[in-house]
Amino acid sequence: MSKRKQQERQLNAKQKAYEKKEAAKAEKVIKWIFGVLVACALCFLCYSIWLSA
Repeated sequence: MSKRKQQERQLNAKQKAYEKKEAAKAEKVIKWIFGVLVACALCFLCYSIWLSA
């Protein structure tokens, strides 16, 4: 295998690993955002119940 092919293969492997790592970070951020929205909804629910009582 030529040296250029080996470099391309290594670069592709690094790029795929980087993309996988970034996808995991993005998934974590989405879960945090969803969690915060649920917490805000629960707070608003409690506030609404407290106002109507």
